[in-house]
Amino acid sequence: MVEQWDDFRRFEEMMNRMFEEFWGRPSRRRLLPGGERGAVVPAEYREPFIDVIETDKEVIATAEMPGLEKQDIKINVAEDRLEISAETKHEEKKEEKGYVYRERRSGSYYRAISLPSAVDPDKSKASYKNGVLEIKMPKTEVKKKTPLKIE
Repeated sequence: MVEQWDDFRRFEEMMNRMFEEFWGRPSRRRLLPGGERGAVVPAEYREPFIDVIETDKEVIATAEMPGLEKQDIKINVAEDRLEISAETKHEEKKEEKGYVYRERRSGSYYRAISLPSAVDPDKSKASYKNGVLEIKMPKTEVKKKTPLKIE
């Protein structure tokens, strides 16, 4: 069942890229941790679902990242881009009479998106509660338009 949803997510992203390229808007191509442009995120990374809301004063991104500790999450904010990554490793071992129980889990998240407006990375703030990461990024001041006379 999970594979079925992965197929839908890949199809959705492919369609989004196609429409963005058609309309001339910047593509939301992801960046690998090494910074290679246009590369597809490796299969071992999970992509968190992200909602982006734009208000008059800020851009707010909310990402679902359950099962992580806040110190495992890394966020990079640029004027026009948001990048979220995380790695988690957990090992549990119980030894009781007659048996040994051992469980290991690990997971990696990675997602990079283009922002709808320019933001101020230095004034951005993030919070993480109950598996939900919220990043508030204030918009940069838009300079007033100045009419220009043709000479």
